[in-house]
Amino acid sequence: MGHGNASKYPWGPDDVCPGGLILPILDERLWPIKVRIVVYLFTLLYFLLGISIVADVFMTAIDKITSHTKKVYLAKELNSNGSDVSLRPDQPEVIEVRIWNPTIANLTLMALGTSSPEILLSIIETVGHHFEARKLGPNIIVGSAAFNLLIITSLCTLSLGLNEKRRIHDLKVFLVIGAFSFFAYIWLLLIIEVISPNVIELWEAAATFLLFPILMFFAYATDKNWCGKSTEHNTHQLDLDLDQNETKKQLILNNGKIDKENLIKFVKNVKKYSGITDAEAAKLAATKLIDSTHRGAMWYRIGAVRRLTGGKQIEPILEDHLRQIYDVIKQNGEKGYDTLSNKPPTFSQNDETKYAIIEFHAPTIAVKENIGKFPVTIWRHGNLNTKAIVRVDSINGTAKEGEDFVKVKEIVEFKENEEEKEIFVEILDDIKWEPDEEFFLRMSVIHHKELPVKLGCISIMEVTIIDNDEPGIISFGKRGLLVKESTGFVEVPIIRTHGSDSEVSVKWKTIDESAISGRDYVGGEGEIIFKDKEVAKILRIEIINDMCPEKDECFEIKLFETTGGAKIGNVNRIAITISSDDDFDSVVDRLMLLTNINIHALELHRQTWAEQIKTAMTVNGGDLTNATTLTYVFHFFSFFWKVIFAFIPPAAVFSGWLRFFTSLTLIGVMATIIGDLATIFGCLIGLDDAVTAITIVALGMSLPDILGACMVTRAETHADEAMIHIAGSIAVKVLMGVGLPWFIAALYHYLHGNLFEIPSNRIGFNVLLYSVMAILAVTVLMVRRNVEFFGKAELGGPMKGRYITVAILISLWVVENLGSRSSSDLILKSLHYLCFWIDVKPVACETDGYI
Repeated sequence: MGHGNASKYPWGPDDVCPGGLILPILDERLWPIKVRIVVYLFTLLYFLLGISIVADVFMTAIDKITSHTKKVYLAKELNSNGSDVSLRPDQPEVIEVRIWNPTIANLTLMALGTSSPEILLSIIETVGHHFEARKLGPNIIVGSAAFNLLIITSLCTLSLGLNEKRRIHDLKVFLVIGAFSFFAYIWLLLIIEVISPNVIELWEAAATFLLFPILMFFAYATDKNWCGKSTEHNTHQLDLDLDQNETKKQLILNNGKIDKENLIKFVKNVKKYSGITDAEAAKLAATKLIDSTHRGAMWYRIGAVRRLTGGKQIEPILEDHLRQIYDVIKQNGEKGYDTLSNKPPTFSQNDETKYAIIEFHAPTIAVKENIGKFPVTIWRHGNLNTKAIVRVDSINGTAKEGEDFVKVKEIVEFKENEEEKEIFVEILDDIKWEPDEEFFLRMSVIHHKELPVKLGCISIMEVTIIDNDEPGIISFGKRGLLVKESTGFVEVPIIRTHGSDSEVSVKWKTIDESAISGRDYVGGEGEIIFKDKEVAKILRIEIINDMCPEKDECFEIKLFETTGGAKIGNVNRIAITISSDDDFDSVVDRLMLLTNINIHALELHRQTWAEQIKTAMTVNGGDLTNATTLTYVFHFFSFFWKVIFAFIPPAAVFSGWLRFFTSLTLIGVMATIIGDLATIFGCLIGLDDAVTAITIVALGMSLPDILGACMVTRAETHADEAMIHIAGSIAVKVLMGVGLPWFIAALYHYLHGNLFEIPSNRIGFNVLLYSVMAILAVTVLMVRRNVEFFGKAELGGPMKGRYITVAILISLWVVENLGSRSSSDLILKSLHYLCFWIDVKPVACETDGYI
């Protein structure tokens, strides 16, 4: 089977499968083979989940390290002609720029972060087995490289929406890194099969390992355009964009803090939409800030792992009405609304198009005691394209069910596009005198997965039983109201007294005083209609928050011209005083605090152990509002790993380096156990280590890369982050994952006067086959880049072109996997395994040493 010697025990016969560096820890010889297979399979999958989580921790340390900045002092002054810019040392402007070059960071720490499990597994496997060559580690490297280049590229192409495409912006860097990764595999083929067949000499291993710093040098030179024509980059740094036209569009000050002026400008734009609170405006500001910040492939990979584990999300999650507003602002830029109509659309939670909003037509009605049955109107708005069901129940007040009214317990169903329904309530008349009494109607939602329904503001109605048959007197409930400028709107009560018979109406209009319509509030005029038995209405006036410190201002609202026989009461005018918030600076400071809180909640790492443990132990990092059933399931399975790794030192300790080395050590331990699990599992089901490596282990370790690559492809405007990271990780895996352990082993054997031998285990042929597939894959990508049929882009484009590309890449991957080992041998092993599992002809199944 090629698994080495069988496991040794102090007593009894040897085990059928070899032992690893750590496993087995129990005597498993008497366990049924099927039980061992199941146990090892699920344990292997669970440890693959765990190593993804600890790799996430490792990469947050890398993010902390690579985010270190230095201050650059500049001074700008326009010349008299207003065109040129000169620098003056007496007027410094401080900006913060990253110390790490993005390309070098991608190729060193970031690529190491995504490839660390495979690299450490290869190193530990070699060192742990007396510095002898092994199959699992190198074949995982080859299998993972093929999977990344062919399968992940295919999935990135399919992940884009219709008519979307992504083109590599910095082609030179991609070609340099791609060429090095290809040359690395050719070099492996030469030293294994040509220069010194089946023997790795010390200089060969040293040259393999030294190719990594050489790659970094050439990538850095290409990124800095030391040769060739300069290429424009989208520079991302923690400062204001140095472009004069873009400076005012940012929310980040040159010291990395939020700029008050730009924050006020953004919030004023957001406040054009009615019903937006300060907390919601701060959440939108934080979302805009995060979206405008450059995020590399590593950031998206961390997000993918946290989605898989039910952890704290690193992307802003906005409610439906906030998402609508943000999409409009994002689409229309600084204007944020339709420039043709010049009128900002109204969004609020009650206007969500996803839900059917159901409520009573009025908060209060009054009826005569001898009315008998009377209708109550229930109306629906929002989503009208679906059915909706609610329940209406009566609640006793001073009026009691059975004595004053008949109990109400009714199901109300709205059909599609039906806006109003009526239910009938019956009042019981008696012969004795009694004062006015009231009871209540309460509405509740009948939850149904396929019927998205929400209750509106008026979900409870008060019903007053009176002895009155007059149309009534209409007036304001108060003579004056005080409202803060930041509240967004004022609700003015209009009441109908001394009667509620028949339908009546009254007109209203606003009158400017010190507050001006259009500047301080949205004024105008209109009509309020009271239906039969309705006795209270609410007039809502929008207040404009101009975010400027000013004195208190006021305006008036006047009632006039009634219909239906109603009269105007004495309180026919009301004064609305708009009070400026107590302290303008405190308002802005509060907005900045709320914005910073939202940003802090989405940081990759926590600052203290307590925060880490609390985040690890709660579903979705504590954000239960946006947690789904699937999130709870993922959290349940990953809870153990998340809590264990929460005790790793926070990134704030020693600038992230202690977290870096601690998590790297744990990745090594996890990789060792995974290597043992994969080896024993492969032995139990009759698969060679090479086959196990390039299938189960390679796929399991690549799953976070798949999700991260698809996310970064959809989010970024170019394909650089996805494609350069794929090419870079391939190069790092082979140069570090194969070069470093072979160099250590070759040095060990050299010092002991031996040769480091590579047994004939088809690694050379696997490398040759992968190299051919890689050439064909890159050729396909370059053809896509230059042919209109494919959209002239490496990823996305027309659907037919996508399907053809994906079919080619997947075919190359299948050929690479089948060709990397004897297909007949694979089929034979599969048949033996199937035969064994279903207990058919057990004697035949035990032949050839497979079981």
